[in-house]
Amino acid sequence: MYLENPKFWNESSPNFLIKLLLSPLSRVYSKISKMNYKRPYEYVSENAKVVAVGAVTMGGSGKTVVTSAICDILNMAKKKNAVLSRGYGRKNDEILLVNPDIHTFEEVGDEPLLLARKSPVIVGKNRGEAMHFANHHFNENFDFFILDDGIMQKSLQPNIRLVVIDSRQKFGNGEVFPLGPNRIYFEDIKDDIDAVIYLRNEGDTSMASEIDFNPIITGVIKQDYSKIDLNQKFFAFCGIGYPKKFFDSLKNLDVVKTKAYPDHYPYTLNAIYRLENEAQNLGAQLITTEKDLMRIPATLRRFITTVPVKIVWDNEEEIKKILWR
Repeated sequence: MYLENPKFWNESSPNFLIKLLLSPLSRVYSKISKMNYKRPYEYVSENAKVVAVGAVTMGGSGKTVVTSAICDILNMAKKKNAVLSRGYGRKNDEILLVNPDIHTFEEVGDEPLLLARKSPVIVGKNRGEAMHFANHHFNENFDFFILDDGIMQKSLQPNIRLVVIDSRQKFGNGEVFPLGPNRIYFEDIKDDIDAVIYLRNEGDTSMASEIDFNPIITGVIKQDYSKIDLNQKFFAFCGIGYPKKFFDSLKNLDVVKTKAYPDHYPYTLNAIYRLENEAQNLGAQLITTEKDLMRIPATLRRFITTVPVKIVWDNEEEIKKILWR
């Protein structure tokens, strides 16, 4: 089931009726999340460091782009690494080594297909079992395992925990699901966190000091327009946790229309045909995120433009210090 995030999640405060209806459920969810977070881990890595990249909010913080950036850092340093992911939204629980040439997002999830361009990616519901699969499959010791969306899981114990925060979304309205976008209150986990990764879009001047934590590692998400015709009109669409983040990032393009779908939306042939027809009527080119492209039928991907993104760190040495310690 794919639902859109309610607008009040990112408003300063939900109205009285919403609070009255959802506060009891939010308190129950918060209690269960806190109890789950305090459970012991099932597995411990004996050799490799385990880096958990996660977020407090339920979507749109930038976890995947941070995981990708960490893969880049480790690859540049010649460190043997692999990503362990649950493969959100896939239709089976089989542990798989992701192969973008043969797997679909239904089999492995959209983020794993994207991350497999950088490093080996193993999907499995249990990250500890996925770790053992990786060690057995490659028959060699890894230096690092990176857990994409790995803060709340309890199968494999992290050595390093990184919480990603988007500069505009932050913690939304500050409430826990369903009253707000948070899985758990930041205060309930902050003592275990090694660093906060605070991400801004280009031109964003918000201050990381608004977050009560130390250390905070900051970076700017930059778009690569080198292969895009800047003279075109564009129809932008996406199905991510915080669509406004993507639409705002296209300020250098002539975007004549936008359309947001629910997070991890599974695009069908008919959905893409409708978008193409509307784009033609507007005299515009379809444009979306690289992650959305993984959920679009392969035969239609060549008709859709994407904007590759990367993180430009304000001080890359800070994240390296945490990884190497």
